[in-house]
Formats: sequence, structure tokens, C-alpha cells
Amino acid sequence: MNFFNVPDEFKKNPELNEDDLNHLREWISKQPHLPLVTDELLVLFFHSCFYRLEPTKVTIESYFTLRTHSPELFTKRDTDEKSVLEAFKTMSFCALPGSTPDGCKVIFVYAKRVEAELFVLADFIKALSMVIDMLLMTSGTFNGLIIIYDMKGFSLSHVGRLGINMMKKYVYFLQDGLPARLKAIHTINTAPFIDMITSMTKPFMKKELSEKLYYHSTADPESIFEYIPKEIMPIEIGGSGQPLKNINDDTFERVKDMRKWFLEEENYRVDEQKRPGKPKTESDYFGVEGSFKTLNLD
Repeated sequence: MNFFNVPDEFKKNPELNEDDLNHLREWISKQPHLPLVTDELLVLFFHSCFYRLEPTKVTIESYFTLRTHSPELFTKRDTDEKSVLEAFKTMSFCALPGSTPDGCKVIFVYAKRVEAELFVLADFIKALSMVIDMLLMTSGTFNGLIIIYDMKGFSLSHVGRLGINMMKKYVYFLQDGLPARLKAIHTINTAPFIDMITSMTKPFMKKELSEKLYYHSTADPESIFEYIPKEIMPIEIGGSGQPLKNINDDTFERVKDMRKWFLEEENYRVDEQKRPGKPKTESDYFGVEGSFKTLNLD
């Protein structure tokens, strides 16, 4: 698998410098509970936080803590696992070729099978996380990540399968645990019951994330092209890009090619027994407060 080249990132991003990276490496070395952070991830973290040191430390802590305390989402991310294969057979996760004019990468998500009983939210999040990781590790830094959800075929039966705790973890994953700049989340063919989903997530969604949500109704299908150029959108959506099946198959093959990386990635988790102070549990992070508790960073 061809991952991005770290030296190239210094040429691409003038703000990136070795002194700041060394500062972060030294800080990580003093956090006995944190795992090894590879240079690739370090560059992604720093870029995602617009090269600000303190927010980068918070993101690193949140990233590994979220993955440690959400094993149902971040273990067995293996394309040989039946549940993972079923998720990719039920939902399509298309990493669209090319970029937007301002340098954003786009992931287009739609249902290949719409039977509600086939939709498992935990497996959906797991598959999406795999596609995002693949995109980051093969592309390196980019200006922003845009996710488009096509709600065509979704019903109230799907809403009943969401689950508040898993939705909470999904929101944390997007707003606290991404080593990428989340630019926007668009929903097309928006169903009337989208308000029910929004009400589920609003209590623990930060304002910064809520302001990145855009909804496009079936009555105005062309409105998505005000944000995403037709040239990269699939032809089935009215764009002039590649067919959805071609993009879907290519994306899945690229994820499969990273199987060894995903299996090794499971080893990089927080060791709570080594955390300075009292070890934390899942409930410390995903309690009724609806957001990560304040993390003390030295």
C-alpha cells in the first residue's frame, strides 16, 4: 500500500515545521498512557488543528481515548470479518476521485440495500472510519473533508435502529476524533424525519459541528451543486463524474489493500493503567454530560 510521504508534506504545507513536531513528540513521550504516534499521524493531527500546538494535543488525546473506549467501532476493522463485509454490502462509501476547487476530499454515502434490519449503526460507523483512515493515509493532508449522505430509501424504521449512545459516539468521532479538517456534512434526499435524528444528537453536538450541517430536499436536488462541482459527483446524482459502482468498488479495494495496517492499528491504544492520576473508564467520557470531560494536558 502506498501511503503518503511525510517529507512531501513539508513542501505542501509551509506552516509545517520540524521544531513544532519535535515539541509534540516530546510532549507525547511524557504521556505514559499514550501509544506511539507515527510521523504520518502526527502530521495529520497538526494539520487538522491548523498548526496550533495545544489543540493538537487535545485532538491526539481524544483520538486515542475514543478508539480505546469504543471497541465496538475500532476493533476487528478487518475486511475478512463478516460484519464488516455486510456493512460494505449494505452501504456504499465512495471516496470521490479528485477534489473540490478549494482542495477538499469528498466521501459519498448511500444505501445499496434499504431494508432496515440490515442497517447496524456500529458497523456503519466502523466502515466509514475505515474509509476515512484510508483516504487520510493515502492522500496525506488536504484542505477539508466533506461527507455527503444520500437518505434515499431510509425510513422511520432506520431511525429506530440508531440508539442514543451509539449516536453520541458517532458525533464524538466526527467532532473530536478526526485527524482531518471536517469541512461540511451534506444530506441529500433529506427525509422529513431528519429533525428526529437532529434532536437525538443536538444535546452533545458542538456548535462548530452543527454549523457544518447542510440539508438538501428531494424538491431541490440541484442545490448540492452549489457546494460540490458536478465534475466530481457521480452521474447517478446528476454529476458528470464516474458511476457510483465504479467509485464504490475502487474505494472498497483500497480499503482491502490496507488490511494489514488496520490490524496493526488496533495495537495503538491508551493504557489507562499508566494514565497519570486515576484511570478513566468509558463512562468517564460518554456519560450524561454529552461531551468529553476536560482532559488535563501538561
